[in-house]
Amino acid sequence: MDGAETIIVADDHPVFRDGLGSLIQAQNPAATVHTCDTFSDALALARSLPSPPSLFVLDLFFHRKSIKSELADLRREFRRAAIVVVTMSDDTATIDGVMAAGVNGFISKSAPPQQISAAVAAVRAGEIVVPSPASGRARAGGMSTTLSERQLEVLQLIAQGKTNKEIAQHLSLSPFTVRLHVSAMFRSLGVTTRAAAVTKGVSDGIL
Repeated sequence: MDGAETIIVADDHPVFRDGLGSLIQAQNPAATVHTCDTFSDALALARSLPSPPSLFVLDLFFHRKSIKSELADLRREFRRAAIVVVTMSDDTATIDGVMAAGVNGFISKSAPPQQISAAVAAVRAGEIVVPSPASGRARAGGMSTTLSERQLEVLQLIAQGKTNKEIAQHLSLSPFTVRLHVSAMFRSLGVTTRAAAVTKGVSDGIL
């Protein structure tokens, strides 16, 4: 990515917003990082730029109102941008709904700075990043990894290097449905990236 790259960070909590903006700026010194306190300001800024932003990092709630219903439109308008949602809400329904809208990454605000930084870097490298709530605790009690037949098919295709679009074509599914399967599979394996999913699949003997 070149020096003209623009990143937009939007969050209505000023301390978190400024900290996140500084973290991303330090990670990407050549980029111009803009911070906004509302989603509408972020959208207006993105539309006013001479070149579309490469990355949006967005809170899911602004003044207690969710932007989940607006994420699919954001994805359609800015097809080449990566979109990351950073929020305290990490229940399964919220994660699946957000990822189905075409988001590239879902990060918990409770994660330490280095983990947030690593997750953003993974998204920028082309990974899909989702949290794995409770999955690690379940395996800690001795439970083995269990994937549905569809999740296993998706994992096998990921291991072959196929993209979500290619997986969708291969399985005759929509890309959004594939994202849901990938998200659920990540949680089952207790991982947050495609590479980690393949590694875990091999180590667990399911690949």
